[in-house]
Amino acid sequence: MQNQSSGGSGTKSLCFNLGDGPANALAISKDYTHVVVAGRNVFKILGVDDNGFVEKMNLRVGKNLNLNYSCNDVVWSTSDENLIATGATNGAVVLWNLSKLTRAKQEHVFVDHQRTVHKVLFHPTDSTMLLSGSQDGTVKCFDIRLHEAKLTFKSNSESVRDIQFVPKNSFSFTSVSENGSVQIWDLRKGGERPYLTFTAHNGPVFSCDWHPEYSSVLATGGRDRAIKIWTISNVATLEHTIQTVASVGKIKWRPQRKNHIGSTSLVVDASVCVWDYRRPFVPFAAFEKHKDVATGIAWRNSPHIFLSTSKDCMVWQNVFKDAMRPGSKAIPQALALNVRRGEIAHAQAVTSYQQDGVTKYQIYKKTAPLNEKFHLAQSNFYTFHTNLMKDPFSVDCAKRYILNGRSAPEMCEKNAEIALELNIPQAALVWEISKLYCQILKTEETPENAKTAEASTPPKEDQEDHTHFSDDDPNNSSSETEKQDLLAEIASGLHMNQNLFMPPGPTYDFNYDVQQDWQVLPAEAFQPRHEIREGSSPPIHLEDCSPREMEEPLETVAIENRTNQLRITHMDPIPDFDFRVPLTKALHYHAAKGDVQTTVSVWLVLQTLCQLEIPLKKLEAWCLTYVELLQRHRLHTKAALVRKKTREKTCLLFTE
Repeated sequence: MQNQSSGGSGTKSLCFNLGDGPANALAISKDYTHVVVAGRNVFKILGVDDNGFVEKMNLRVGKNLNLNYSCNDVVWSTSDENLIATGATNGAVVLWNLSKLTRAKQEHVFVDHQRTVHKVLFHPTDSTMLLSGSQDGTVKCFDIRLHEAKLTFKSNSESVRDIQFVPKNSFSFTSVSENGSVQIWDLRKGGERPYLTFTAHNGPVFSCDWHPEYSSVLATGGRDRAIKIWTISNVATLEHTIQTVASVGKIKWRPQRKNHIGSTSLVVDASVCVWDYRRPFVPFAAFEKHKDVATGIAWRNSPHIFLSTSKDCMVWQNVFKDAMRPGSKAIPQALALNVRRGEIAHAQAVTSYQQDGVTKYQIYKKTAPLNEKFHLAQSNFYTFHTNLMKDPFSVDCAKRYILNGRSAPEMCEKNAEIALELNIPQAALVWEISKLYCQILKTEETPENAKTAEASTPPKEDQEDHTHFSDDDPNNSSSETEKQDLLAEIASGLHMNQNLFMPPGPTYDFNYDVQQDWQVLPAEAFQPRHEIREGSSPPIHLEDCSPREMEEPLETVAIENRTNQLRITHMDPIPDFDFRVPLTKALHYHAAKGDVQTTVSVWLVLQTLCQLEIPLKKLEAWCLTYVELLQRHRLHTKAALVRKKTREKTCLLFTE
């Protein structure tokens, strides 16, 4: 099946459906007009022209189809257009002669390898020499005329995944292994040790390729999601590293473009990417025709066209004018926030720059085609400092706060001093209030105060007997002098000598008619003029201002001298001040502001004396947040102490 997109002659995006199964590899002929595609269940030769792909030959025919037809790699001879070699999954290296008149084109089978063959490669100048790399960790050199393996190179690794001849040096080749090493061998030295070995990747290396123009530049791709560019001399020097999104399966330098290299992924990513190693994080071009991971790429006679195969059973001819340019979709504006330091960074895109007050535009001496330009963007970078995101966490406080080893008041006092030294007045105020509360709690718990309070409390019977005093009560045994002294103390305030924050002492109820002149208090501020009664006439000293026709004699009214006397029935004690309510609110306030350091530290100190009413889930969130902050700043000892004290006081569990 063929499919083609818009474009001129020779520049179309074409595809072909293999139908029989996914392809593992492909190779292009010397004249770039044919391509061979091989896989476990597919082995076909396709012709490529301006109109699309045409199936020329199916090599998977015959009655005896065995594992020799299950291909893992394929290569076309560089000198003989009728000679093809494949590496099979059973360890066989098979030669195919297309000039044979029979349907079966199999020429010879080499069975020297013990495990799967990953790579086969013809010598670039000697058509009789064939190399193969296998899972058994060896590289075999075959003479196809003698049909035997002349040399064996042992890599001392589990598997050889790729081999490539060194350009301009027909006697050396490179092998890469699953242990991450790269080895360079000399054919003239037989099966001796490689003359250069270096570790290229953290994990298996799946592919390598020498630069077509610079013979000392080698590219490698591995499972660590990186393509690395090396300069090879007496030692290997890493020059560039390209970061990919998935493990690298195959790599191939782009012809006539010294900075470009193509790659496929082993898993996850189905696109074929072309990279410019000068910009290693964004692909220069991406081709997303395949629906499954690509397994091979081969450039045609142009740097703008290449072929690719995939596990989706498709073969595509890709052209650069249809490529997606990820760089053009990159946003040149950006905003970043540093929460810890309260900094804001801003990048703003610009298309011109100023020099000496004159706006100048970038001028390129050589104008490249549009599809060869990397998307260029220039941005101005700004940083702003703000206090809006000030981090309430203090490393110095975390290091210096005392959470154990002393009494609660001492810890509160010391921590308040530390907070003041570090210019955190709000935290210092909370510690001072906590200190006052701890001192009151410690005072209440002392046995001397308990005995004093017990002795000062009158018996219940005495309280009942003295709840009412009156001169008319014959059983009243209290002397007048004691009553006068007691009332004098009450009036002068000397009787209220107890601490306002202490529990109430004994109270007394009085119902006593005081008759001494100095103790008589009037009910009104001024004496009433007279007792107002209905129908009573005005007093003598007031004149009736209403007009009278005749004079009437003035009447006088006797005013009774009555005073209401003080009667003291009960004195309410001053209520205790409950510190728990404002302290709980203060801890919630600091936690809401993000200062879990003060919240958790105060709670841990107060837990030794009292229990604050804080929901367990909220307390768990505070403690976990504080432990995470301590671990983030590598204060592991303090974090362990907070976890330990929290476990002792609550049922909270922490993940180590």
